[in-house]
Amino acid sequence: MARIELTPEENLKLLREIEANRAFILLAYQSDPALLKVADPQIRRLFENVQEVPREEPNGAGQE
Repeated sequence: MARIELTPEENLKLLREIEANRAFILLAYQSDPALLKVADPQIRRLFENVQEVPREEPNGAGQE
């Protein structure tokens, strides 16, 4: 398989596409508990970690 060199702009576009696809897939798992139950163990661990980590308010709101 031949290696294709990408320009910096093409790399950035590819990274943005990957991130958009990742976000879509994670949203699908998050919105469908039945799908999450049959997901790969690594995917399930991602959601377990999200539930365990307390979310902070932006800009330190709520902190004294």
